[in-house]
Amino acid sequence: MALLERDGELAALESALRQAQRERGQLVLIEGPAGLGKTSLLKATLQAAAALGFTCLRARASELERDFPYGCVRQLLEPALARAASAERERLFEGAAALAAPLFALGGLREPVAASDNALSMLHGLYWLLNNIAREAPVALAVDDLHWCDGESLRFFNYLAPRLDGIPLALLGTARESISAGLARLCQEPETQVLRLSPLSIEACSALCQHSLGVPAAQDFVIACRGATGGNPLFLELLLREAKELTFLAETGQAARVRRFGPAAVARTVLLRLSTAPAAATALVRALAVLGDGARVSEAARFAEIPVDEAARAADLLVTLAILKQGQDLEFAHPIVRQAVYEDTGFHERARAHARAARILAECGAAEERVAAQIAQAEPAAEAARVGLLRRVAAEALVQGAPGAAVAWLKRALAEPPPPELHAEVLLELGSAELRVAAPEALGHLLAAQQAVRPPELRAFAVRQLANVLCDTGEVERALTLIEAMIVALEPEDRELTLVLEAEFAAKAQQAGPEARARAGALLARHAELEGATPGERLVLASLAFERARSSESASEALRHIEPALAAGGLFGERQPDVVGPFYALVVGLLATDALELAVTHLERALVEARARGSIPAIAFLLAHRGWFHLRGGAVAEAEADARTALELLGGHEIELGRRFALALLCEALIENDQLEAAGLALRESGLADEIPPALANDNLLEARGVLRVASGDASAGLEDLLEFGRRTEAGGAAHPLAARWRSRACLALAATGRREPARELALEELERARRWGTNSGIGQALRARALVAGDTPSLEGLREAVEVLQRSPARLEYARALTDLGAAQRRANRRAEARGPLQEALALARHCGAGGLVARASTELRAAGGPASDAAAAGLERLTVAERRVAELALQGHNNPRIAQALFVTRKTVETHLGHIYAKLEISGRTELGRALSAPGSGSTVGR
Repeated sequence: MALLERDGELAALESALRQAQRERGQLVLIEGPAGLGKTSLLKATLQAAAALGFTCLRARASELERDFPYGCVRQLLEPALARAASAERERLFEGAAALAAPLFALGGLREPVAASDNALSMLHGLYWLLNNIAREAPVALAVDDLHWCDGESLRFFNYLAPRLDGIPLALLGTARESISAGLARLCQEPETQVLRLSPLSIEACSALCQHSLGVPAAQDFVIACRGATGGNPLFLELLLREAKELTFLAETGQAARVRRFGPAAVARTVLLRLSTAPAAATALVRALAVLGDGARVSEAARFAEIPVDEAARAADLLVTLAILKQGQDLEFAHPIVRQAVYEDTGFHERARAHARAARILAECGAAEERVAAQIAQAEPAAEAARVGLLRRVAAEALVQGAPGAAVAWLKRALAEPPPPELHAEVLLELGSAELRVAAPEALGHLLAAQQAVRPPELRAFAVRQLANVLCDTGEVERALTLIEAMIVALEPEDRELTLVLEAEFAAKAQQAGPEARARAGALLARHAELEGATPGERLVLASLAFERARSSESASEALRHIEPALAAGGLFGERQPDVVGPFYALVVGLLATDALELAVTHLERALVEARARGSIPAIAFLLAHRGWFHLRGGAVAEAEADARTALELLGGHEIELGRRFALALLCEALIENDQLEAAGLALRESGLADEIPPALANDNLLEARGVLRVASGDASAGLEDLLEFGRRTEAGGAAHPLAARWRSRACLALAATGRREPARELALEELERARRWGTNSGIGQALRARALVAGDTPSLEGLREAVEVLQRSPARLEYARALTDLGAAQRRANRRAEARGPLQEALALARHCGAGGLVARASTELRAAGGPASDAAAAGLERLTVAERRVAELALQGHNNPRIAQALFVTRKTVETHLGHIYAKLEISGRTELGRALSAPGSGSTVGR
């Protein structure tokens, strides 16, 4: 019989399929209580999709498998991957999709790209795997009973939802209610269309009664049926089946008998039907209620203690009784049916049944994950074998990027409980997994593990994990004390572990005060003669190099320490420092030495590795660091691009650490491009526009806000921010070259508030510091600041000196700024002809840097000096947004649209849209003309030029 009163829903679902065919991916969720026909609607939609040429992939979540990491995703994709030939699998796992390979244990796959335990890399890989699958034909993903879906699959569906546009894919799901945060979030996504089903009307109930009973039903009978079932199609069908079997007559006089039937009678109906079936059928269905959907006939037969051939006959009978679905493996016709059978057994008997099922599945060679699911439902029994299996399943979950699932398995292992000699190790594994999902219990478990675990490598690991938790909560000194104690304890036992811990101590000490850094320096100084033969030695030498650079008297001396440590290589890969570490410390040190090109080279290499690992935090942090070098070199558009990409990655994946660093970069780049409103909006949206509390690692955002306030005309508030930034920086003990530049900005703010004498004093202090340090960019910036506050009018001689010094530096934007100041001062001194040369050079360079604010100022000054200020060739490029410039440059390098999308972590549709806008703005027809268009002034990075 056709679906009753579901025409509107069927039309919406068919429309979603049509949209998906046009690469406008859709997400439709069918919601309603059990029995309203959600599964039937899904089935009908899949039939329509198949007729339209879709690849149809289906999964059904189950209560027993809620802790299977990516269980629904694997149900959806594994059949298609298993059917594919080896060459086709290679194609499906091309590019970023290779990051998802560890999730699928299939033969014929090439070695996956540097597997990472980062859950975000799995999401990214799965997204591109679906892109590759959808290349051949549109795809319909159907997930039944999403309310029982595992957390990792739900997280992926939430990740996928805003990225559907541009993919020929329809994601269709059914759910009873939003019982989990992940499902609630999916329902609330703007891309999600929710179809809420209503009960059947009296008219539909009448039609169903007539269809099932074969005769027209009296109105009172129909009303009684609807009242007893609430208009629920499944319940009504069960009632009518019972009525037919008991030879009810569809007459008014039978209405009283019907009213005794209600939703609670579903269980009675199923059990009654079972009571009339052969004993083998009853035993088989009770076995399946414990084993769960998808069990093989042989497994259920062994559990039910009946021969396999008899079990097969019983399964066929149960299909005719509408208790099981037709299919090779065993599956209940509806979750309600399984629930009725399952709950007919007492709690303790069920627990014993699950224990027995675990043993049988293990003996049958079932996947350990299925065995673990049975153990999770069984009573703890202090079995060491169970603990070992649960730990293995948890470890596999971590490899698959599912730390939440690992936590669940390890909690059950701890409850078993493990043997006394393994208890601390399980605690350590649990605490480490909890740390990855920011669970508050992580601290207690790691503390207990650290105090009890015995093997040296585990003791060191426990302390490092515990130190991470403590630093995240602001207890840096406590973390340092723990590491120090472990260094003393392990030094006689394991030299390599001790070295790693000393490097860890030095990294954590960067977040503390001068006294802690002095302790770190004393530890590291003992190892000055190491050869760098092991990872531990290289980490210590890198940490020592940074400490020596920090205390250096000149940039050249600091560079002599930093360059060899980075050149030794391996730092990023050995430690995988997604947050802190010697690699980042050394690279930031290069910012103070004017070695911009060298730093970008190392950052680019690290980015290649981070992308191969699929580590989204590492990619975001590296981009933010690279952006600061772009900005120092004067490549404003590139700096803004890196900042925006970093913030998109951090915000889109709910990573808080590093966001202030990237936001400061974005604000500074927007200020340079004269987008003050945009910079202010970015600050307000971050919630940090009014109050910026001290940061553990850096306070760049406070400096950026100060610059913004000065640029916006509030010099007093800006000065307050800059001075507070200076106080915080010096209180934290940062090396003077890293803190030097704020004085140049602060002295100009002082002058803007009318405090000329303090401004001159601060400018002189800055210049003395810069000359001692010895970088041309620092000296030139300080010379410019001193010249601007020297008197009532800027000092021409001072500005000429600043220009000469900055010309030799990599700081192209500072050079352009000094040229503009010099030309403006010459014009005001009535030297208009002399002014045009510096101003024309400043304008060209400002355009090349993409600094809109300086372009406007230099243009104005040049026009006032009697020179031309227009450049038609640059007009199109200036209209490109930062995102469009990123796409254009990658396209120019020969990357196709999917490769560009993977590199920028955006969708293919986004890339196509950007390219369309680029071609229109540049007035070109396609990629072949990009080279000519992008060679105009205003394009390309200036770092190192």
